[in-house]
Amino acid sequence: MAWSFASANRNLAAQLQQVKLLSEKTLEQEMEKQRMLENRKEELEREVTQRTEEVVAQKLKIDKQHDELKHEKKKSDDLLLNILPEEIAEELKQKGYSDARYYDHVTVMFTDFAYFTKAAERMTPKELVDELHTCFKAFDDIITAAGIEKIKTIGDAYLAVCGFSATDKEHAEKMVVAAMKIVEFIRKRKARLGENAFNIRVGIHSGSVVAGIVGIKKFAYDVWGDTVNTAARLEQHGEVGRINISQQTYELISSHFDCTYRGEIEAKNKGGLKMYFVDKVK
Repeated sequence: MAWSFASANRNLAAQLQQVKLLSEKTLEQEMEKQRMLENRKEELEREVTQRTEEVVAQKLKIDKQHDELKHEKKKSDDLLLNILPEEIAEELKQKGYSDARYYDHVTVMFTDFAYFTKAAERMTPKELVDELHTCFKAFDDIITAAGIEKIKTIGDAYLAVCGFSATDKEHAEKMVVAAMKIVEFIRKRKARLGENAFNIRVGIHSGSVVAGIVGIKKFAYDVWGDTVNTAARLEQHGEVGRINISQQTYELISSHFDCTYRGEIEAKNKGGLKMYFVDKVK
């Protein structure tokens, strides 16, 4: 019996030893699995972090490109608005072309520098261009602030139109006010620069015009019609430092401005035209 008990005891001890070894091996395997899981977790976290950084960097790059495209689009739109009225620029962007339009009631202004050739002879080419730039930039600022559309410059002449918007019923008044500011700018410049400054004449007429884009290369927005020609004749038959207006314009502004009637003056290809000098705001 003692021998049997001892033998059983030895077997039990051996079994316990085997269980212990098995348990230790299992524990090591579990720990190894845990280490592998931890390592994989760290790898995944690094991959997620790296991918997130790549996505963020890509988003920043796309946002930057988007901002650059918006900036370039704004530059393109601003450039288009520099040469076209807003309505025409929008139509051109949408359709790729713009139809000519007839405007029944607008006011056209022509300005010209009197004795320009003599003034130019006293200046170097650079001085001449600089002075023209200074004057036309000031004209641009004045008419833009008044909501008037610059059409173009032709040498030393400046052409602008007010009234393209159907809701603008005060186009003649706006144009005359802008013309008075232009004349005042030139007067002050003449007082400061003397002979190196230009003298200006201004002609204004109200009526109908046709306006549209001409050409496909270096295209330009332009206006045509008898109203444009008449405004040019009024400028030619004006006087230095004065604003010469037609009967049609006078009838639109007479309640707000004092004017001097000049009589009916013969103009080339126009016959007799009733003309008025604008003196001051009433």
